Amino acid sequence: MIRGVLELLHADNHNNLFSDRTRERLSKLLSPRYVVDKAAQIVYERSHPDYPWFTRDAIERFEAWLQPSYRGLEWGSGRSTPWIARRCASLVTVEHQRLWYDRVSSQLAAAGLRNVDYRLIEESAYAKVADEFPDGHFDFVIVDGLFRDETLLRSIPKLRAGGWLVFDNANWYLRHQSRTPHSLPPAGEPKSPGFAKVEHALADWSATWTTNGVNETLLLEKTPNHAVA
Repeated sequence: MIRGVLELLHADNHNNLFSDRTRERLSKLLSPRYVVDKAAQIVYERSHPDYPWFTRDAIERFEAWLQPSYRGLEWGSGRSTPWIARRCASLVTVEHQRLWYDRVSSQLAAAGLRNVDYRLIEESAYAKVADEFPDGHFDFVIVDGLFRDETLLRSIPKLRAGGWLVFDNANWYLRHQSRTPHSLPPAGEPKSPGFAKVEHALADWSATWTTNGVNETLLLEKTPNHAVA
């Protein structure tokens, strides 16, 4: 029963609540503040059914920055795909799940959106899509799919200087002080060796963490000089 409640509340997305920082995470999940935050998130998402599942602040900032001439790369499709496609010149979207691919394909067709290069890719070839494009090709990159450490590292060279990287649920993967229940603490270990490289590569980027108390979306602006090691 407890497991079912947690799944309903999306409170244990990685199925490790009872093995990783259980007391800390449960105390946040059961706090009055989290209940209010979760209720506000549900209300916002239901009242904006066509908006991405980013934080409200991230959506507003990204929409204000986005230009009709921009081209982007999106790892993982969903409500964000048609929303972004309506606001940019072209979008390459990579998806590995047939269910989501069929659903979003129907939405794009119904909306008459033909500026999306939408790809159903097997997991073994997923991150390699970035290698097809020249360095500096994209104005923005959205990271919300598989292999987020690898896709981030492969995407960095493909993003122009001054371009934006939008990393949803970044608090699950990058160390950051946050009130959200599943954030990696600043003193913790990197999520993976790949994410240790990501943290180093993004260290000199302009970063804006946005939160709704449940999830966090990280907005990063690429600086002219960056490192990947």
